[in-house]
Amino acid sequence: MSDIEFEKIYRDEDVDLSVLDGKTVAIIGYGSQGRAQSMNMRESGVKIIVGAGDRTRHSSWDKAEADGFAVYSIEEAVDKADIVHILLQDPAQPSVYYESIHKHLRPGQTLSFAHGFAILYGTIKPPKDVDVVLFVPNGPGPVTRQKYKDGSGIWGCVSVDQDVSGQAKETALAISKAVGSTRVGVVDMTFQHETEGDNYEEQVLYGGTIHLMRTMFNIMVKNGYPRSFAYAKAIRSIRSIIDDIDAVGIESYLTSRASRTCEFAVRHSGPRVINEQAMEEIFEETERGVFARNWLQEFSLGMPTLNRMRRTWADSDMEKTGKIWREKFGK
Repeated sequence: MSDIEFEKIYRDEDVDLSVLDGKTVAIIGYGSQGRAQSMNMRESGVKIIVGAGDRTRHSSWDKAEADGFAVYSIEEAVDKADIVHILLQDPAQPSVYYESIHKHLRPGQTLSFAHGFAILYGTIKPPKDVDVVLFVPNGPGPVTRQKYKDGSGIWGCVSVDQDVSGQAKETALAISKAVGSTRVGVVDMTFQHETEGDNYEEQVLYGGTIHLMRTMFNIMVKNGYPRSFAYAKAIRSIRSIIDDIDAVGIESYLTSRASRTCEFAVRHSGPRVINEQAMEEIFEETERGVFARNWLQEFSLGMPTLNRMRRTWADSDMEKTGKIWREKFGK
């Protein structure tokens, strides 16, 4: 028996969905997550409305209507709702919140988020007479939707920052059940750990993996390898092992599913690729709020650095190769 103790895991049988009976959930932000969570909750029997910005400027209004939802201005949706579930991108939340949400909140409502960024860093300060909760499905919207349709769900976490009603946690868990996450498991998390753990993951795991792929491709091409072969090795190869590793664990994969050459390569040379000092520095910067400050500043300036990097990489040899590769070898 392992001496490792896991935190409490909430599953369907642990959560009472009737907490949402007779209540209206207003989804603010009908993007990838907004659409997925709205559709999942509706199919779980929850009353959903959508709050959207000016329909002459934002396509979300027409998209939500096309999916069969009643759509209102954000102000009216907040007035009609018992639970206001904010699914806007993080830097955009404060202006929308103070322009259209804050003054329309009333005592006893629940303000819910899918990322703790705005609450943790204080860009949104809710009134003291509403519940403030968090529910995060640990995956992109389309995956959250597809898992639900398949009869499964995606692991998630909940958190409570402000409990006025005495039922804030039950509300957060009920939302997680309606989206489908308690089918596989939901855990408690602090707003800090959810937010900064997510920010750290995106910088180190996603950022590191993507730049590792790009660097590998460039080195192989520079040394005379065909672009199609270099692209397949840098991108497609990883796809073939991730599900296996997730299913059986790293060690079982290495010893029973990978070749001995692969196992030796991983154990012998893999550690040399990782800059642990840089990873530690990024972790410390994240916990000091440096990443949050840089991102909020970048967004406030109109994302000039991000847009420039998008343009640079969109025109890269690897992206052009990838487009041709996918056409020839399929997705």
